[in-house]
Amino acid sequence: MDGIGEYLIGVVAAALLCGIVTTLIGNKGALGVSLKMMTGLLMLLAVLRPWTSISLNGLFGWVDDIKANGMDYATSGKLMAYDSYRTRIKENTEAYILDEAKALNCDLTVEVSLSQQEIPIPIKVRLAGEVSPYAKKVLTTMMTEKFGIKQEDQIWI
Repeated sequence: MDGIGEYLIGVVAAALLCGIVTTLIGNKGALGVSLKMMTGLLMLLAVLRPWTSISLNGLFGWVDDIKANGMDYATSGKLMAYDSYRTRIKENTEAYILDEAKALNCDLTVEVSLSQQEIPIPIKVRLAGEVSPYAKKVLTTMMTEKFGIKQEDQIWI
């Protein structure tokens, strides 16, 4: 209640001061008009004083929450897209190698390992199954030339 009491005393004091000044000066030309305007501004300031101390930051805090949630969702979406991209590269590379092996009458299982770079690339391949020396040579050359997988990173089982 102290705040409300101080506010009311301030408004009443400003009103008394403005009333006294207006009565003493009256309508005496330009000086009277300008003093009336100044007393009006003083009253306006006295009445609006509590509104000047209000902080609107808390009022719009929900905007910051929405922004933070949006950033979380964007990060999550980016990670999901990256994982999906990695999976597609891995599956497509394995499928391509298997298609080439089938064209050479080989029955293989293929497992490709990718780099951890922003744009993942095949760096290692593990192949298991029966394969002729000719087919092995053709597939090794193809994986080196097409995908850049070094021969020492092509593990044949």
